[in-house]
Amino acid sequence: ALFTASKFCVFDLLHNKPGLDAEQIAQEIKASVKGTETLLEACVSLGLLRTKDTRHPKPVFENTELATHFLRSDACFSLHAYIQHCNDTLWPLFSHLDSAVQEGTSQREKVKKCKEMSEDSFCNSREAKLRFMHAMHSSAKVAATDVATAFDLSSYKTACDVGGCTGAIAYELIKVYPELSVTVLDLPAVVEISELFQRQHADKRVTFKAGDFLKDELPKADVYILVRILHDLTDEKLHILLRKISDACTPGCCLLLSEIFLEENRSGPSRGLLQALSMSEGKQRSAVEYSRILKDHGFITVQVKRTNNFLDSMMCVKA
Repeated sequence: ALFTASKFCVFDLLHNKPGLDAEQIAQEIKASVKGTETLLEACVSLGLLRTKDTRHPKPVFENTELATHFLRSDACFSLHAYIQHCNDTLWPLFSHLDSAVQEGTSQREKVKKCKEMSEDSFCNSREAKLRFMHAMHSSAKVAATDVATAFDLSSYKTACDVGGCTGAIAYELIKVYPELSVTVLDLPAVVEISELFQRQHADKRVTFKAGDFLKDELPKADVYILVRILHDLTDEKLHILLRKISDACTPGCCLLLSEIFLEENRSGPSRGLLQALSMSEGKQRSAVEYSRILKDHGFITVQVKRTNNFLDSMMCVKA
C-alpha cells in the first residue's frame, strides 16, 4: 500500500490539494475509482492518511503528519526515493522468501532472471546506480542528525566516512562540528555521480575520495564512520574492513558505528529483523555482538545510543 501510494504520488497530490475524495483522487492519478478507494482506505488504516469530517457527501482524505514529513517527494526529509528503491529492488526479493529461507542465500539472481535482466545492465548502468544513490541519499538524510549528534565528537578534527555515498552524513557532521573536516570514501563510479547530490556551493570541509575500502588504503583520520555498512558484508569482508581501520588508527582514534542494533535475544526491532530477511551477504547483530567484534580489532566500546528512529549508534576508541 505504501509503495503503490508513493508510486502514484498520492502524498504529493494531497499536500497540494488536501480534502479530495476518492473519485477526485482517482481522476488525478488516472486510476479506477474502486482501486483508488481501496488503496486510500488501506493507507488510512496504516496511519499514512486520514479522513476529514466535512459536509462533503463522500469521505475526503488528507495527509497525516508522518506523510507530510517523510512521504512527499519534495519534503526536506523525503523517503520517496528510498521507498521506490524498496519497491523496485527489495520487494521482489520477498516473492522468493520461501527459497531464501530454505537456502539461506540472496535471491537477487532469481529476481534478475525473472525480470530477464542481464547482470551488466542491472549492476553497471548509470541509471541503476543513480536510483540506488537517490535511495541511500534520502534514507541517510533522515538518519543524519541522529548519527551526527549521537555523541560528542568535538575533540576530533578529521573524519573519514567509509562508504559515505553522497556525503549526506558528512555534510550534517560539519554543520554540527564546524572545526571538523570529512573525507567521503566510496567507489569511483559513486564518487563520479555524487556531485549531483552535493550542495550548490560545496563546502571545502567535505572532500570525496575514490577507492575500494576493502582493497585500497584508507585516508588518515581521527574518526572513522561506518553507517549501514557492516550489516551488508560477509564475515570475511567485515573483518578485512575492520582490520584496515584498526591499522589506520592510532590510540585514541574513534570509530562511529551506526546500524540497526537487534535486541540481545533477537526479539526485535522488527525493522532490523525484516531487513535481515532480504538475505544480503551480511548479518544483523546486537550492540553486544558488535562490541565483541570491535574489541577483537582493538576498539573499546565507550557508549551505545539506541533510538526509536532509523538507526542506533555506537562510539568506540582504539585502545
